[in-house]
Amino acid sequence: MKINNLTKRFGRKAVFENASIEFEENKINYILGESGSGKTTLLRIISGLDKSFKGEISPQYTKISCVFQEPRLFPNLTVAENIKITAESSPYTVDDLLKILELEGEADALPASLSGGMKMRVSLARALYYNGDLFLMDEPFGALNDELRQRILPEIFKRLEGKTVIIVSHNVEEAKSYASNILNLDLINNSLSSK
Repeated sequence: MKINNLTKRFGRKAVFENASIEFEENKINYILGESGSGKTTLLRIISGLDKSFKGEISPQYTKISCVFQEPRLFPNLTVAENIKITAESSPYTVDDLLKILELEGEADALPASLSGGMKMRVSLARALYYNGDLFLMDEPFGALNDELRQRILPEIFKRLEGKTVIIVSHNVEEAKSYASNILNLDLINNSLSSK
């Protein structure tokens, strides 16, 4: 995936100025950078949620699985219903995903009864269930403790093989462990500001 001549401004502040950015298709890509460097903005542009930018993105994906910084669950739906709401069919069953994400027994629970980390795992399960061609994930593992992360991340990434995946993270070690390609927005922004 290539983004050419990307310019994005918030008022007078330019987050990107004629930037050219490339992600490896069918691979795991990580975006690193300081807070305010444009990581979440870039995901919003790629997903189509933010259309107020200049530049070209190719190819354009139509089936996109998203995991936002907040779980964004429907409060009146059960865990299982929240997972299945995105797709009529899936290569995965809800029970399989709940087992992978260590949420067995929570299928009938409502989001209000879940911890923040559990809600995030439901959001991850929903993205996997939808099984997009492109996965956009904004700090998807930030709410998980280290032990849980070590147990479930290998299972998650096993199911992302062959997909184009773009993950925003502050975790450098995680990126080194799983990414085929790492984009550091601090380097891009520094090179732009020095021109």
